[in-house]
Amino acid sequence: MSTSPRVVIIGAGIVGANLADELTERGWNQVTVLDQGPLPLAGGSTSHAPGLLYQTSGSLSYPPVLVAMVLLGAGGGSLAIGSAIIMSGTPVAKAGNAAAIEETAYDVGNVLGVAVLGSIASALYRSRLDTSGLFRLDGDQLGAARESLGGALDVAARTGSSELAARAGSAFSESLVQVGLIGGLSTLVAAAVVYALVPRGLDVRQQQH
Repeated sequence: MSTSPRVVIIGAGIVGANLADELTERGWNQVTVLDQGPLPLAGGSTSHAPGLLYQTSGSLSYPPVLVAMVLLGAGGGSLAIGSAIIMSGTPVAKAGNAAAIEETAYDVGNVLGVAVLGSIASALYRSRLDTSGLFRLDGDQLGAARESLGGALDVAARTGSSELAARAGSAFSESLVQVGLIGGLSTLVAAAVVYALVPRGLDVRQQQH
């Protein structure tokens, strides 16, 4: 029996893990999944794929993941409602223009959200990464470690500093928790504003002119 992998999937994130699961369900064996760093701190989508986190973290349970999935579902549903409100108030002749403006606003919101929350996460990560006592690292290496989790893991792999990898992973996790809280509170505020501004008698099933 061959011990060589029949399939090698590079990336253990959401896509890679699901692909591996689907292949094994279909009867494929010897499926190997590779990533760039130690789990669960490999970086990219791997670092926050719920299924992988559950398998590699002893502190993660189903209720937090369930809450996250419910919030994601509610957010997706609100987009559909918002789209219906926009289109119901648009004359048929202008429907294309309204759809284009809606899509543009959606994309701009995505970009701004990633930019703002990403910048906050980066600042929090740098503020929480404790590099004291890591005497084997020079200034350039410490700077790279403070720049991002990927940089810290790269430096840790090249220098053999497991302590740096552990500290960087902890700082990254803490920053994501804080950013998640900020994003969640911002979403609740936005939802309250929308609820207050939408007319009570609005019927999205009918065209409004």
